[in-house]
This record gives sequence, structure tokens and C-alpha cells, in this order.
Amino acid sequence: MTELPAPIPTEGVWTGEETDLPNWDAIPRRNRRRKRRAPYPPWLKYLGACVALAMILTAAQIAFHAVRSDPRDATVYATRELQLSVLRPNEKVLATVSVWQRPAIDYFRATRGLLVLADAPGDTAHPIGGRLIYLGLQPRDPLSAPDSPPTFDERSWPVDTAVTVTRGRTFFWIARALRITAPREHLTLGVPSGAAANASALDAALQRKYASLRAEGWRRRELRRARDRVASALLYDGRREWYHTVRRGEALASVARMFGTTPEAVRALNGVTGDKIRIGQALRVKGWTRQPVPFPPGVVPENAPPPSPAAVPPTR
Repeated sequence: MTELPAPIPTEGVWTGEETDLPNWDAIPRRNRRRKRRAPYPPWLKYLGACVALAMILTAAQIAFHAVRSDPRDATVYATRELQLSVLRPNEKVLATVSVWQRPAIDYFRATRGLLVLADAPGDTAHPIGGRLIYLGLQPRDPLSAPDSPPTFDERSWPVDTAVTVTRGRTFFWIARALRITAPREHLTLGVPSGAAANASALDAALQRKYASLRAEGWRRRELRRARDRVASALLYDGRREWYHTVRRGEALASVARMFGTTPEAVRALNGVTGDKIRIGQALRVKGWTRQPVPFPPGVVPENAPPPSPAAVPPTR
């Protein structure tokens, strides 16, 4: 009776005999079990999870203490500061909206305050008076005394076409915002959800101001064009030829004196010899000049008279 072959050991169990080990060279490559190794040690994964959890807890704690450390009502403080020291005697408030600002360097401690549109009489530089005022209550320093006076971030812009206010969103599109763009400044102010109606009212009042400003600009432009046309006409009248129709009682010397010239110059311009002139005669008292000459006081020179019928050549 032949001996039976030794039984194959169960998978994962080794009897200790080297003969029980599989012949890896004989097994096809696709059937080999590969020993999977992690790209990083397991302890590094747990360390990263702990660090992330600590960062989340720290951020939550900072935000919680930031809210508790400044329980002041920013709207009350900003309104009082606005009425006492910011508004000028000739200004009145048209619209007000509560806003907030979170600087990147101190994100969890927001600066809350008011954005105000004030109206005022216009002047030469700003024909449509008024200005846009931002008054923000800065967060209280945790190391300062509880009764320390509040500090404000105060900024103002005139109602001008160089300053625009547009609606938008804050960082990551979390809340509504108003973007103020000035020649040298850009400011984004968040608007609470409860103040959306006030923000719309402020935007509408500001658009009415801009419409009045454009209308005033068009009116000034037309006045400037009219003055330019008058100046051009005066320039032409000062350079063109001047004529005068002789009236009863006038002589050649009196006509020359009237226009600030001499009788000799009048004779040379009209080809007259002597001082004899007749009523109704058109005398040329000034020829074309390169530089404009102002009108004599109390006298308006006439234009060139129409040609007489005798001077007009007959038409065929």
C-alpha cells in the first residue's frame, strides 16, 4: 500500500516546515498575493485627525469668546456718534442701513455699524449736495477696561459719479453686501438679512441723487456750449468788416469818432475824397483784421450791405 501525500496546510496556517511553503516561482504572477503597504505610517493619520479636531475646537472657542467679549449694541453706539459728531449742521439723513465688515486679519471679530446717505445743499464743486457715510464700531480690545470709550471707523464719500455703490455678496457668497468703489478705495460691507429692505431704500435714494447729478451735468454742458457759441460769434464779429449807415445829423468825423478810428482811415476804406457823405450811405469803418477788436461802447456795427441792383450782373 502506497503512502498518501501529506495534506496541504490550511490557508494562513503554517506548520513550521519549510516544505509546506508554496513555491512562489511556480505560481503564476497574477495569482500571487501582494503585500499592501500604506503610503504613510498609521500614526501619522491619527495625528492629522487630532490636529484638525484641535483647530476646529480652537476656532469655535475664538468665535464664542469674540461674541461674548463685545456685547455692545453697535447700532445704538453708531447712531449716537452720528448725531453728535459726524453729521454737519446743514445735513439730514435720507437713508440708513445696518452693515458689518469682517477683515481678513481678524475675521471672527466683526466691525458693525451704519451706512448712511446724508443730504445737504450743493456747491460749485458738488452741485448735488450730500455724502455717503460709513460709521463702524470697532471690536473692543479684550485687554482693555470694560468701561473704555468706543472707537469708530469713520469714512465718507461725496455723492459723485466717481463713487459707485453696487449690490453683491460677501466672501464665499454667504450674505448680501454693498460694494463701494471710489477712485482710491474699495470697501465691501455685509448687510444682515433683516436690513435688506433698508439697503434697497438706500440704493433707490442714491440712484435718485445720481439722476439729479446727470441732469445737472447736462444743463451745465448746454450752458457751456451756449457760451462757446457766443464767444465764437464775438470772435468772428471782432475780426470781420464793420459797416455803418449814415443817419441825419452825422458827419464823417463823427462817424469815425464813434468807431474809434480817424476820418482818413474811413476815406481810405470807402474811396471817398473830402468830407461829403449822404444820408443812407453805407460806410465801411473797419476792414478784416487778424486779431478780434471789441465793439465800441454803445455801438453795434452792421454787416456788409447787400449789393446794389446796378452792381449785380444781369443773368441770361
